[in-house]
Amino acid sequence: MEQQYKMIATTLFGLEPLLKDELEKINAKKIQIGNRCVYFTGNNELMYRANIQLRTALKILKEISIFKSKNEHELYKNINRIKWDKIMTTSQTFSVTSTVNSKYFSHSNYVSLVTKDAIVDQFRKKYNKRPSVDLKNPDFNIHIHISNNNCNISLNSSGKSLHKRGYRTNRFTAPMNEVLAAGMVLLSGWNKQQNLINPMCGSGTLIIEAGLIAKNRAPNIFRNNFSFQNWNDYDNILFNNLKIDIRNREVEFQNNIVGFDISASAIAMARQSVESIKLNDIIKIQGKNFFKSNGEENSIILINPPYGKRIALKQDYYKQLGDTLKQNYINTDAWIISSELEQLKKIGLKPSKKIKLFNGALECKLVKYELYKGSKKFNKFQSE
Repeated sequence: MEQQYKMIATTLFGLEPLLKDELEKINAKKIQIGNRCVYFTGNNELMYRANIQLRTALKILKEISIFKSKNEHELYKNINRIKWDKIMTTSQTFSVTSTVNSKYFSHSNYVSLVTKDAIVDQFRKKYNKRPSVDLKNPDFNIHIHISNNNCNISLNSSGKSLHKRGYRTNRFTAPMNEVLAAGMVLLSGWNKQQNLINPMCGSGTLIIEAGLIAKNRAPNIFRNNFSFQNWNDYDNILFNNLKIDIRNREVEFQNNIVGFDISASAIAMARQSVESIKLNDIIKIQGKNFFKSNGEENSIILINPPYGKRIALKQDYYKQLGDTLKQNYINTDAWIISSELEQLKKIGLKPSKKIKLFNGALECKLVKYELYKGSKKFNKFQSE
């Protein structure tokens, strides 16, 4: 039986339960939710699959050592005890990233420097030469997490963050993180039997993530630059066979995913991104003003409106948003994510759900409004 080892999947705040569900579906073992992460065990095949398939993961870390350190000398010695030449060679490159929450260590950059020195010194002593540091595109990214005096050393199997799917081809003002967008679609409970509408679609991240979910297409199926491909135990045949198996599990989607925006440049970028990820057949993008639009009954609406801290807003913007929903989007469920918690009250509807999330550094609420014309529920929700 292939060796099982401990791994950590990192994620955004509030998405941990979704990530746990995803890990269960790919048969990960010993799953445990942490803070912005989920712990689990598995083998190389599961690690490859996790990197390709998980929608709400940012990185997949493989644990290689756990120890306790209270100062830089203990940290150096413990790092230096790891047999780094079993992991990489002097001709390969590496980088070190650190996350520190400790009374013993105050600066993550200093922890990274001590870790780098311990690795380099070991190679110099044994081989009289050393691997080089490459901060942009290293063969190995070593991650050290310190909580008080507990130190966890891991290899980052993903390399660049998994939210970088590769379909976003242009820079766009205030883009939504792809992992957050996938999480928003999953949290909405969209059953794929409804049409999904995304007004103010911007560069198209939400509709693309919805399209990937609709077709059961793995978000990183077209990516071919994972860090684990630099490791000495990398199995290229296993990796390619796994990708074939994952592609064979895609499904047909019979309904519609529609995005619209008033910005011609946003529409052009969104269409380009949709084409690059090969979802043209199920995603339609239109030039349309949300405030003059009409919804479809039995559909779900996902809205990522402009945030005042990121983009300047008109004072009555959220009131207009609420009026449009009440008047033109009857018999639908609307989900809105925003950091403007006071502005959300101006929508004039009582949310049936509120979920705390973060968009970058901005604390947000993902709120659900159930819009049913003529029902007691709709009348009850007319105001806060």
